[in-house]
Amino acid sequence: MKRILLTTYPGAYLYHGGGEREIFLLRDALNKVGLIANLYGPDSRPVSEYDTVIHFSLAGGTEQMLDQLAGNERQMILWPNLWFVDEPAKDTVAHLQKLVNRFGVIVFKSNAERVHFQKYFTIEDKKIILVLPGVSNEFATAKRTTLFTDVYGVKDYIFWPGIIEPQKNQLKAIQALADLDIPLVISGSVRDQAYFKLCRESAGANTLFVPEMPFGSEIYISALTGCKIFLELPLDFPGVSAIEAIEVGCELLLTDCEWSREFFNNKAILVNPKSEEDIREAVIAKLENANLHTEQKNIGAFLLPNAFSNLYNYILQESIK
Repeated sequence: MKRILLTTYPGAYLYHGGGEREIFLLRDALNKVGLIANLYGPDSRPVSEYDTVIHFSLAGGTEQMLDQLAGNERQMILWPNLWFVDEPAKDTVAHLQKLVNRFGVIVFKSNAERVHFQKYFTIEDKKIILVLPGVSNEFATAKRTTLFTDVYGVKDYIFWPGIIEPQKNQLKAIQALADLDIPLVISGSVRDQAYFKLCRESAGANTLFVPEMPFGSEIYISALTGCKIFLELPLDFPGVSAIEAIEVGCELLLTDCEWSREFFNNKAILVNPKSEEDIREAVIAKLENANLHTEQKNIGAFLLPNAFSNLYNYILQESIK
């Protein structure tokens, strides 16, 4: 039986965002299709017992992890989760290229991500596997409740979940919508305290910050199903949270980028995340025109374990060679 070890950089779980949650989703999905997958940690087996490693991210500390994983003809698969908002320095790219060279397979969750990655790195000698962003089946069976409204006393609101940091760009939306009457609810853990302080100082009376809610929990799904608009305007691209949101029936306002166009096209309103005017106008137009509904998307292909099928099939084929 194929044994797979899932690893990431050492500091990953100091903060929990979509990328960190994704590792758990992949582990569970791999195990569901008959493979044996463990997340590196106290409960994982000695590395010598694994013939495949899937490593998430190229963040600092990845070098140490890869040094320990080297050898034993182990298959090394990279799940990069890398997107440059600003043009990277040449020495940064050169350093990361050396890390990329240590993998034989790279997994991308969109063509947009693949194109962006290939702009900076040479990967012609790698096996490329395209999968879809994976959505937990909890969202396919979600039921609408008033739990979030009952707990926080807010209804008819705009909702933005996710980790709070400059790249996610919450501040721009806070500034754009500060004088509107509709509540803006922002929920997530804080990666950058200085940025969070600036968000709070810039917030209008309509802005409500609530703690991160457990993934897939009743209160989180209640927050999704009760919102007027699901908002996610990062400087890179929205994440699987946007696909989860459309699965439960949310109206979406997202960053206009190649990733959003690839997956949503006319199924979400797309705006320039750097423009307060564009954000404000799009929100007002959405609220004033109740008939302005985005086309709902059938996301069956995104549900687990379907979303990662290309990866499973590859690993299974390799195991019988």
